[in-house]
Amino acid sequence: MKYFAYLAIMVLLISVAGLFYLQRPDGQTWLTSDEITRQSSGIKEQMVSLSSDMLARAVKVVSETNQKIVETMTSDSSPEAIVIYKWQDGQGQWHYSDRPNPDGKSQQIVLDPNDITVVAAEDTAILKGSAKAANMSSLSPTPRSVYDPAVIKKLFEDAEQVKSTLEQRTKTLEAAK
Repeated sequence: MKYFAYLAIMVLLISVAGLFYLQRPDGQTWLTSDEITRQSSGIKEQMVSLSSDMLARAVKVVSETNQKIVETMTSDSSPEAIVIYKWQDGQGQWHYSDRPNPDGKSQQIVLDPNDITVVAAEDTAILKGSAKAANMSSLSPTPRSVYDPAVIKKLFEDAEQVKSTLEQRTKTLEAAK
């Protein structure tokens, strides 16, 4: 196969070189260096014109997109700032409200809606009952949480099993070679 590839390459090279020496019926050779230069410069000009057209289109698209982004950022449709009030009561507990403290002094806090991140709250049912009630509820056949230590332990055991299976397969493949 290797020698066939060498032979094919040599035939191709001899064929191309022969075009510089073989003559057409009009006495001219089939291929000249001037013809190659002329055709390659024509192709080069076509490529330059195509690439400049594509560049002009790309610049236009980028500028239009940039303009749209600037318009959306500077438009008046952006949400207004939210004002909340914060104060501390006699027991030292902090309170937050959309109205100021009616009984005293409160701090005004301005929130930017673009800086607010909303996340789902965790289940706080365990905080409502005593520790004994929480232990009793964990004995019920409810679905386990992802953070349950037994689930995490099982996950690590499964991962170790997968790891050992992959190692065995790798050894089998290496032994087969």
